Amino acid sequence: MKPLDDIASVGLDLGSTRIKAGLLDGRGRLASVRAVDAPALHGNGGIREGDAEAYAEAAFALLEVVAGEVPRDTPLGIATQRSTFVIWERDSGRPSRPMVSWQDRRAAAWCARHRSLEPDVVRRTGLLLTAHYAGPKLAAMQADDPALRDALRSGRQLFGTLESFLVWKWSRERVHETDLSVAARTLMVNIGDGRWSDELLGHFAVPPAVLPAIVPTAGRSVELGVGLRLAATVADQAAGALAVLDAGSRCALVNLGTGAFVLRNTDDGARRREGYLTAPILGGPEATRFTIEGTINGAGPALDRFGNGPTALPDVDPSPAAFAIPDLAGLGSPYWRPGIGLTLSAGARALDAAGRRRAVLEGLLFRIAQILDELFEIAPPDRLLLAGGVAREPAVPAGLATLLRRPVDVLVERESGLTGAARLAAGLGPFARGTTRSVEPGGGAYLSSKLPKWSSWLESVLSG
Repeated sequence: MKPLDDIASVGLDLGSTRIKAGLLDGRGRLASVRAVDAPALHGNGGIREGDAEAYAEAAFALLEVVAGEVPRDTPLGIATQRSTFVIWERDSGRPSRPMVSWQDRRAAAWCARHRSLEPDVVRRTGLLLTAHYAGPKLAAMQADDPALRDALRSGRQLFGTLESFLVWKWSRERVHETDLSVAARTLMVNIGDGRWSDELLGHFAVPPAVLPAIVPTAGRSVELGVGLRLAATVADQAAGALAVLDAGSRCALVNLGTGAFVLRNTDDGARRREGYLTAPILGGPEATRFTIEGTINGAGPALDRFGNGPTALPDVDPSPAAFAIPDLAGLGSPYWRPGIGLTLSAGARALDAAGRRRAVLEGLLFRIAQILDELFEIAPPDRLLLAGGVAREPAVPAGLATLLRRPVDVLVERESGLTGAARLAAGLGPFARGTTRSVEPGGGAYLSSKLPKWSSWLESVLSG
């Protein structure tokens, strides 16, 4: 097949369940997207691991197909799942342990024992001391496995986030690097200066020599064996935010997928909001961009537990005593209570599956409204943008518009993260001004009056 000449770049999205690749045309829009299933994770309890080599092979096979459709040396941008990491042998390049997923919580007990470190961690990283991040996991793994500790200290092993491991392999073991948006999610970076922190590395007993170099998000040039040239890497949520949040805007992005994330721009990386996360989404020699993020853990799978929908929100509440916490993977911002997951009130448990799904959907809308109120404490956002698969459930944007008494915009394009990474690779501004559809309030007229009752019920769960 003759390569396409009007392709500006290739984007690759390293997801937890799907790996996607797309071509960006000369107008800065995705021309086509292909996807393959990511190798499944495994593990019991808090363990969530995967096969790093199998993941690399699946991603490389997809890239080979895409590379055959574009001119040689076309720039590549990679968006990667945050906080997933690999440990591998420096000499052979083979993983010495299974790939550790961002969903893995093996470090929960370690974090509980070292809670006194949290003020320093928050101050330096903008994040909380939780088991989601690589730093505590590395500390817990070394405490349980002295051989791993010795191998890291000797320099025989290397550590890398998922995309840095793949770049190491694809560059024929020449390049060991990551960008600030990804490195910051390890809990080992001082976001004030964008460097690995000696103090944080000391907390987690991580030798600096095993870490990838932190390089600019974009403007790189790494030749890959597949015939593409790596130009940018970025965290997936950061890529999606860059694609839809214009710098300096007072827009809020609500990204509704497996997890639900509410993000707003901030021009101050030192800004902290209790219970929320401050994180860099773009790092470079000239400018670094930050967001403040609120997290609802596992809302999409919580809805799926009670059927596929769609769920209707009538104007009159059919179950006034039904309340739900939608955070399947542990209550997120601003509470961070991992022991409190998907929770139904007695009134919700008495309902059939459709009724329980409606209660969980209401809980999701209430959680979003709560987070927006705290992130925009002075005045509401100028624009509210919804993205992700759950945003295509009709009752979600319509119900949120009803609850907030304002229209919301739903992003039509489904691949904002892929678009953001590809635009960075092409040397374009990451903001894509994607096509949206405006959704007016519709259904769920009772939601505004039910919100304070839900809040009271939530407080009772927290205090119980």
